[in-house]
Amino acid sequence: MKALIEEGQEMIKEDMPSPLRDAALILAAQKVEHYEIASYGSVRTFAEMMDQSEAAAILQQTLDEEGETDHKLSALAESHINAKALQESNWN
Repeated sequence: MKALIEEGQEMIKEDMPSPLRDAALILAAQKVEHYEIASYGSVRTFAEMMDQSEAAAILQQTLDEEGETDHKLSALAESHINAKALQESNWN
């Protein structure tokens, strides 16, 4: 997790057009979300296996929230940020 946060901090320092930086920051944030989703999902499964239904329910709620955040980040990127980043890049 520390490395993912550091990667995001490095993106902030990069000299690149704003739309590219925005897309890169969304990517960095999604990497953190995916790490958290995997972690909460695994721990929730262990809680279920140990018949810790209250803990599993709380972990599932957190897992759902992380998933929602990931979907919002995707929607934001897909709505206009990725297109602007592509226009500002030399990739097209």
